[in-house]
Parts: sequence; structure tokens; C-alpha cells
Amino acid sequence: MRKIKKSYLCQADGGIGYETYTKTLATIKTENMKKLILITFLITSLNCFSQTEYYSTNGKNRLTKTELDEKISKTKSKFEKIIKKEMFVKVKTKSTENKKDSIIHFVSFDIKDSNTAKGPLSDLIGKKLPEMILTDLNGNRISLNKLNGKPTLINFWFTACVPCIDEMPVLNKIYEKHKDDYNFIAVTYEPKDKVEKFLKKHKYEFFQIVDAKKITDKLGLKAYPVNLFLDKNGIVQFSENGIPYMQDETGKTEMGDGKEFIEKLEKLK
Repeated sequence: MRKIKKSYLCQADGGIGYETYTKTLATIKTENMKKLILITFLITSLNCFSQTEYYSTNGKNRLTKTELDEKISKTKSKFEKIIKKEMFVKVKTKSTENKKDSIIHFVSFDIKDSNTAKGPLSDLIGKKLPEMILTDLNGNRISLNKLNGKPTLINFWFTACVPCIDEMPVLNKIYEKHKDDYNFIAVTYEPKDKVEKFLKKHKYEFFQIVDAKKITDKLGLKAYPVNLFLDKNGIVQFSENGIPYMQDETGKTEMGDGKEFIEKLEKLK
């Protein structure tokens, strides 16, 4: 049989006896156990409540900040090859979803030319456009003042502009849904025959203004598309480049849904 050795303390001159010693030792063990349980609880709580931050470019994928930065870099390079200019890619957060273990930011890309990195025609905000007589596809001459009475979206574009063409299907959907409440005008510096040839292949529902080089030059437009949002009194309230692009889970870049444009139009009611 195994012998268990015990140490006994003599109680003399105020010393501690064995019984008192064992009780003290038990108390210390209990306190240490309480501390250990508390520390374990705190660590578990931190793990339970810590949230990882993700970004989604299409509503399905989940990207870390590093992965998002990589996509921004690739998108910038891609459009610089297409446009042949330096481009700026701005990330816009459309909404944020909080879950137990994560925070997901749903984002889109706003791709802009270097000349319009601070916003196209931003000096026009709060002002009216210069008064000019414009020509439509039928040769009719119209004044910008005739747009008063309804809020207006003016899209500046040209036939070889890739982002301009990409956003047309989305602009058409916005037009079909809101054409009774707003004016939708498309303005290009190109001649009538070139625009008519283009429109045979590409559907674009906006009211077309052609041969508008005087106004595009006066506005100093160098990069396209540009979209101006005018209130019912003809005053410019917002200015944007094109509808922001989005990326799917495979990394493919596609045009966004135009939600940002619809929100701006609704603010003009």
C-alpha cells in the first residue's frame, strides 16, 4: 500500500496548526479556481463577440480588406487600358449588415477619370446651366428653359465611350419606370448621322440632343459619361460620372443597378 506523507505544523507562538493550514489552502484553491473560471469566461466572451469585417461587391462574395484592395488595383488597371487615361476607383458603401461573427459592407466601385476625381462639373452645383439653344434628332431647336417644371437627368455621352454604352441599359430601365415624373435628356457633341447610326444598334430611350459641341466645350467636358441632376427650376443639384460598376464572385466587372441615381432623382421631387 502506498504511503501518503503529510506535513504537520506545530501550533506554537502564534503559529498555524495543520487544520488551519488545510482550510487556508482550500480557500486559496477556491479563489484561484474562481479567477480561472472568470478568465476563461472573458476569453470565451471575446471570441464569441469578435466580428470579422468583410466587403461584398456583388451581394454574394466576401472579401477581406486586402482582397478588396487587390480588386480595386485590378479594376483601375483594366479601365486605364480601355480609357487610355489615369483612372481613380472610389469604393462606395451602399449598406452594411451586422451579424454575430461578422460585419459585411456591400460596396460598389465608382470609376472616374483623373480630371473629375473631385466630381464632374462640381462648380455648377447650385447654379443653372448656361442658356443655349440645342438641336434634337429631328432638327428641332429647344431651349434648356423648357425643361423647367420637372426634375431632369442630363446624360453627356458619345458613341465610342465604353462606360457610356455600358450604362445605357440601366438608364433605359430608370427611364421606363420614371419617365412621367422626370425629364431624361442625352447630350452629345457628335453629329446627327453618327448618332442615328449608333441608335440602330443600341437602344437608348433618352431624348437625344446632338451637335452640342458648343455646350460641351463651354462646360469643359473632357471625360465621359457625366450625369447632371437638375431640380424642377433647372438648378444643378448633383453631378456624377457614370453608374458605378460592380464585380461578381468570379471577379467579372459589370454595370451596377443604378440605385444611386434613383436615390438622387427621388431627392429632387
